Amino acid sequence: MRTKKNLKKHELIGLKVEVIESRNPTQVGIRGRVIDETEKTIKIESKGKEKVVPKSGTVFRFILPNRQKVKIKGDEISYKPEERIRKAKVKK
Repeated sequence: MRTKKNLKKHELIGLKVEVIESRNPTQVGIRGRVIDETEKTIKIESKGKEKVVPKSGTVFRFILPNRQKVKIKGDEISYKPEERIRKAKVKK
């Protein structure tokens, strides 16, 4: 089960997301659903289009199925998805 505390170690695909900070100001405000993830990017389906957003230098707000909002710095999850599950630091 994905929670605010363990989201960094879980699958992000399928979650609603919004870009709230970015080095690229044109990406701030992108919102939609995560459809893919790589080591360095998150692909978001937004308004019927696919947007690729770099993790580095970006802050995301994910919305869990229970509607809880979780803010995560992209630099903290800049791993391949299968590695992130093992490596990501989770605050206790």
